[in-house]
Order: sequence, then structure tokens, then C-alpha cells
Amino acid sequence: MDRRQSLGLLGSMFTTLAWAKHSQATTARAVSLHDLVRLSTRVARTTALESTAQSEDVGGERHIVTYSRLRVDELIHGGPVESEIWVRTLGGKIDGLGEIVHGEAELALNQQSIVFLRSDADGVARVTAMAQGHYPLLIDAAGAARLQASRNMPHLVANPAGSSAVSELSGKRIDEARSLILGVR
Repeated sequence: MDRRQSLGLLGSMFTTLAWAKHSQATTARAVSLHDLVRLSTRVARTTALESTAQSEDVGGERHIVTYSRLRVDELIHGGPVESEIWVRTLGGKIDGLGEIVHGEAELALNQQSIVFLRSDADGVARVTAMAQGHYPLLIDAAGAARLQASRNMPHLVANPAGSSAVSELSGKRIDEARSLILGVR
């Protein structure tokens, strides 16, 4: 290959990279706010206090799961009323070995969030619809806490029923989100 061919090949590679679009590794069907509330046994504003990961059988295979202890700062919907709750999410890290589950909620320590929770057949609390049921709270320039989409949100495919919970709740103040959630009960 001569110099001109090499430069042409290199130019083609740079052009391809420059025009490449960001791709999503995970795609999920968007869940409506109505369905998210209907599928959840409780909705709460919480703060993650601690987490621990362990290996468990999930779906007939050995996987890492993380249990997070959440302080319930406000129960918005459902029950029972508890001051703390343990929530299981898929993925985590044990002794330097990690497992990532794309689309799963990431409950960061000391971060407040609105979570939609349900119990599985074994009575273990889980985030409803994975990342679609988790909304970290961030303080805006005016000092108001606003819901943000979960950091591990997958690419969402349109919901046949219309809008998604993520589009309805992201960017809302807590009082606005509370009204929307209570309005669909």
C-alpha cells in the first residue's frame, strides 16, 4: 500500500468515526406512568444508606446482586410504612469481580431519589421496571430538587399507550411529581 492509499484509508476511518452516532447497548419498551404506579406496591422518596453485593442464583444462573438499605424519607404512595427498606438490584461488585446489568437502577449511596418499588414472589423489594422506576434528585440553580432519569436508563422504544413515565417525570420538582403520581392512582 503506498502513501496515498494509506492516507485515503486513514481519512475514511476518521470520517466514519466523525459521523458515527452514539449507540445504545440496551433497548426497552417505555413504561407509562399509569403502569409504573399500578405495578408498584409503594412509591417513596428515599436515601441509600448502605449496600452489599453477593452472589445468588437468578434465572438458573449464578449472578451478582446488590442489596441496598434505603431510608424512607417520604412515602408518596402505597405501603407498608417503614422507616427503612432493603432493595435488591441486579449487578454489583464482589472482590474485584463486577457484573453490569444494563437498564438496572443504580442506587448511589447518600443520594436521594424517588423509587417505585414492588415485591417479587419471594417478598424481596425491587425497583419496578428497573431504571424506569428510579429517579435521582438533583438540586437546580434555584435550590429546588428535581427528578432526573436514572443514570443507567436504556434506550426506550415508544409505548403504545403514549407517553412514558420517564418523559413525564424527568425534570419535575418533587411536588409536581407527587401530584402526577397521586393523580394516576
